[in-house]
Amino acid sequence: MTDNAHDDEPITEEAQKYLDTHDRRSEQGLGNYPFTDNAGRFVRQEDGEDYNPDFAEVLRQVSSWFVKKDNKFYDVNNLQTTYAVHDIKQVVVHRIKVSFPRFELKKQGWKDFFKVLLDPPVNLLNPEQSIAVWSGKRVSYPGNTQKVLFDDGVVVINIWQRPAYRDASATPETAFWDFLAYVIPTKAERDVFVNWLAWSLQNEGEKPKWAIMLYSQKQGTGKTTLTDMCKALFGIANTGRTNGVGKLVSRFNKEVLENKLVIVEEVEVKKGSPSANSLKTLISEDSTMVEAKFMPAYVEKIFCAFIMTTNHLPLWLEEADRRFFILNFDHEGYNNGGSDFENFTRLVERVVTQTKSSAGVKGLYDELMARDLTGFSAHSLDVRKHSTAIMEQLRVLSPDVVTQLVEQELAERDIVFVPVAFAGKIEALYAQRNANSQTYLFTELGWDKGKFAWDSCNQKWAYYKLLDPNFPPESGTVWSGHNYDPMGTQVDKIKSLLEGKDSKQGTHDRVLRIDD
Repeated sequence: MTDNAHDDEPITEEAQKYLDTHDRRSEQGLGNYPFTDNAGRFVRQEDGEDYNPDFAEVLRQVSSWFVKKDNKFYDVNNLQTTYAVHDIKQVVVHRIKVSFPRFELKKQGWKDFFKVLLDPPVNLLNPEQSIAVWSGKRVSYPGNTQKVLFDDGVVVINIWQRPAYRDASATPETAFWDFLAYVIPTKAERDVFVNWLAWSLQNEGEKPKWAIMLYSQKQGTGKTTLTDMCKALFGIANTGRTNGVGKLVSRFNKEVLENKLVIVEEVEVKKGSPSANSLKTLISEDSTMVEAKFMPAYVEKIFCAFIMTTNHLPLWLEEADRRFFILNFDHEGYNNGGSDFENFTRLVERVVTQTKSSAGVKGLYDELMARDLTGFSAHSLDVRKHSTAIMEQLRVLSPDVVTQLVEQELAERDIVFVPVAFAGKIEALYAQRNANSQTYLFTELGWDKGKFAWDSCNQKWAYYKLLDPNFPPESGTVWSGHNYDPMGTQVDKIKSLLEGKDSKQGTHDRVLRIDD
């Protein structure tokens, strides 16, 4: 008789009923509940013995599952839902039976249990055995596995979660390292990134003071693949991803800033703008003013590690800015005609597979946690020692950035006439310079200067762009390339630009694009 001799035997009605019940309970989320007809799953200790805690230990653990505020109870893992007293008792009993299936109490024992947990006498109050009062605040303390943190008699909720993969067995993988060598081929640049990543994991309860920026002109170069692995390493629950800097620097930014890893995609800001300045402050400071909806603003400590991506050369950065380490992700494996597309695609597929594997992520995590970071600083970036090729390129371009920005802005609006009184205000949109700098700026642009009268006013000094010697300014008008535009109309365009009301595009969110 073979081992499969009974395979064709019909299943009994009782066995089928058991299987159907088991499947139904699993689908309902009751697969671990210790029903009398199902032994359930006992929680075992490291020595293999069934975990059977005593009365006080169960109280301690259950009291950390919930908090209370305004006579309502909240699950620390789901603060959106509230429970009344009779509801919380039912939830607690259910969870105890799942978590501690050997724990048993008689009727009076349950009464005593809930008396201590929900309504203890003041003189017998034990913060480790009763549900604490919640202040309404939630915070993120990376590396701290406790959910309920006491502060002056009330508690705050720690929303940081230990990633589940860290309890898995590790499998060494080379996929990530092969991928990284492809997208960051220069070893010195690659080492700086890996050191930053390793430091941020080894010192999870601290904040790096400079950010990583991934730049590429082309799409599909692996920026998202890299950030997805970083998200897996820090934990999905501890990672915030936002498109653009708007939400990051907005009034209600607490939800983003309470994450350990913050991924900011498609970064576009204007040089010297409030958004650019706010972004730099968030990267370098340990605390900031945060505000959540329906809550007053307050100063909170932040632990964010920032990774940013952009398809636009970040000309808005100041020369020798020490808050960004910029990596060029352009290569021939891009997904829209790259000559090495197939090879790069195979690399990406391997990394994606590793990212989805707890063992694969744990293997990478263990390597990063063991990395020697002697001599590395996450608090200050030495740009003289650690400048990438793209950072050097930006340093060369930076003196001309303001000129290019102004020239592009004026050309797009057909502005060829600027009264001296407005020249400094236009330049101030892009950079703070001394009062006489506009003389050099408009000279660099090739503009002339003269006295003109318009709109029945006395003659005033103004800069003008002479597009054609045959069409000089005359009779209060200036040649804009296709017709004579009244100087007064030119002034209206300037005012619209300065007020940020131009209908073409939001002035305060633009950046200069350079394709070469």
